[in-house]
Order: sequence, then C-alpha cells, then structure tokens
Amino acid sequence: MKYRNILLCTDYSKDAESAFIHALDQAVKYQATLHILNVIPSINPCGHHLYESLSKEESKKESDDQDERHRLQELGALRKIYYDRCKNVVDHFFVVKVGSPDVEIIRYAHETDIDLIILGTAGRHEKKRLTYIKTAANVSKFANSQIITIGSPNDSQYLEQ
Repeated sequence: MKYRNILLCTDYSKDAESAFIHALDQAVKYQATLHILNVIPSINPCGHHLYESLSKEESKKESDDQDERHRLQELGALRKIYYDRCKNVVDHFFVVKVGSPDVEIIRYAHETDIDLIILGTAGRHEKKRLTYIKTAANVSKFANSQIITIGSPNDSQYLEQ
C-alpha cells in the first residue's frame, strides 16, 4: 500500500510525540503529504446565549469570533512546534479545527482523502485521558482510513492505574 495523505492528530502529549515521529517517518517513506491536526474545544459548544448584554445573534457571533482567535493562536503554536521538524517532508499542512475531536478528525480525514490516520492513544491531561482514549476508539471505529494508535504502555502513569 502506498499512502498519499497521512493525518497526524496531536494534543502535544507524549503519545502524540511518538505518533508524530511515526507519521513523519511514514510521510518521508511514501513521499506523502503530512497533515498535522489539533482539535480544540469551542468556547460555546452548544451555542448558548453567553453574553447577557448582547442579543442571541451577537452573542453567537462573539463566541464564534473568540473561537476563531483561539484557533489562530493554536495554529501558531502548532507551526512553532512542528514546522522545523517537517522540512524534509515533501508537503505538509497545519490545521486546527474547533469542535469535538473525534468528529473533526473523521470529518477532516474524509474531506481530504486521508489514507492513514496516526494518533496517540491517550492525551496529556489526566482528567482528559479517558476522553482521548474514546476519541482514538471512535476514530478507529468510524473513519474510512487505516488507523494507527500509538501509546506509551511503559510510562509510569499507565502502570499506576
């Protein structure tokens, strides 16, 4: 099998770092395009009226604007961490989406004809680790791409539980 588009999903955790190394290796090996994706939560995931002094429409616009500012900030962070490390990759993209990680990963993979998705098994925050494991499980179950999940089973945080 020859991969043309490889998607790395990152949250900057140890597992995501291991996933990045593997994704970069595969992108170089197959001369594939590497897509590096981070999904951030929305400030207003349910579209509630957050700002009492604003109308419902203005409140929605303000929260959407804040999501966009946060997305652009995160895009800068993504580039800062990975840009220099991707120089040998023929082609690469940095993408930040706002929403539910599993939904956005699957949607992006479908829209961009991703052949291979690589992601860490668990996230960086202890409280969010189960959510990230759920994300990896849902992506594995519902994406129409090959999936590789990478974990750190010898890491002491996994052994203590």
